[in-house]
Amino acid sequence: MRTEIIHTDLPSRHFEPRIYGVGAWTSHLHFAYDLVAVMRPRLLVELGVDRGESYFAFCQSAAENKAGTRCFGVDTWRGDPHAGGYDETTFAQVSSHNRVNYEAFSTLIRDDFDAAREKFEPKSIDLLHIDGLHTDAAVRHDVDSWLPKVRPGGIILLHDVDVRSRDFGVWRIWAELQERGRSWTFHDGPGLGVWQKPPALELPGFLEQLLAPPNEWNSALAKYYSARADDLQRKIAEHWRDGTIRHGPFAQQTIIQVFYTEDGAHCEENSVFARIGHEGWKEVRIELPPGAAASPLRIDFVTALTTIDVTSIRLAKAGSTYFSAPEETGFDTIRLGGDVERLAHPTDLRLKITGIDPQLYLPVVALPSSEGPLVLQMRLRVSANQ
Repeated sequence: MRTEIIHTDLPSRHFEPRIYGVGAWTSHLHFAYDLVAVMRPRLLVELGVDRGESYFAFCQSAAENKAGTRCFGVDTWRGDPHAGGYDETTFAQVSSHNRVNYEAFSTLIRDDFDAAREKFEPKSIDLLHIDGLHTDAAVRHDVDSWLPKVRPGGIILLHDVDVRSRDFGVWRIWAELQERGRSWTFHDGPGLGVWQKPPALELPGFLEQLLAPPNEWNSALAKYYSARADDLQRKIAEHWRDGTIRHGPFAQQTIIQVFYTEDGAHCEENSVFARIGHEGWKEVRIELPPGAAASPLRIDFVTALTTIDVTSIRLAKAGSTYFSAPEETGFDTIRLGGDVERLAHPTDLRLKITGIDPQLYLPVVALPSSEGPLVLQMRLRVSANQ
């Protein structure tokens, strides 16, 4: 059975997402678009909006396909231990995009999930996406407390079902849900689970094929969405090559990722995040987990071809300073790697970001085993490349 024959009628064949490449949901945007277009949910709720990559795919589909869907996005917009903390820039940009494009049917609720839950009647939600804090306890609480709000036969989406590092526990709850109802798992990116709340009522269009027992139809659907995800990744790579990444969605934010290590090897699971907007000087404070070592610390900036001025970096624990620049050592002991160049500046560490993976390495620091978190503090400003 040829994939292209199966998917001739899928709405996402002509989908051009307005927001993409700003989170971990890029692999599933075309599925999100088709899900809303075909299911036509009356009420859609997303828990954990962040920068809106998934939420605005739902909203864009509702608008373009005239689905008549009422959408609600719930988030505190303060960050969490997995996403990292961030400033007000994220909420300001999400609010602006929502107001300009979807205000007629989309409402953002800035609150915690438990408080927001009281705004919805039992069995009223047709489509629920859960993408908040990803610990076992947090996900279990979100699923158990929100499940009564979903109508029988409705759909729940769980993101990050394939991630088994960094204290993520979604996979455990997902395994349990699969025993209780019809489901499908997309394994692109960090994984997306699609689950129907019993009973197994018939779903419209391709959704019924997707949740049927494994067969050539749902396998072909998975291949179709993987191909669309690959297309988007190629498009993002082209934005980096031609420089248009600096004009893309949410290009006015920078992610600061700090890798900690005991043996000099750096990996994603031993890292923490913060995110800042590009308006003016920022005082950044990043607290690392207990026992984090600095052998050495590596700081990556996920930012779109910008210039970063750093006036100070300080590493402290239990009230004692273990690295400070420029007061004690200057910036000369900091090593650069990857897609970054140092520009001349009389006082600051001025960095020109030239690609997707700029890296800073602080000197190796011997830290005491005393209790108390390791804290990285920085004062910096991000601006367009000069």
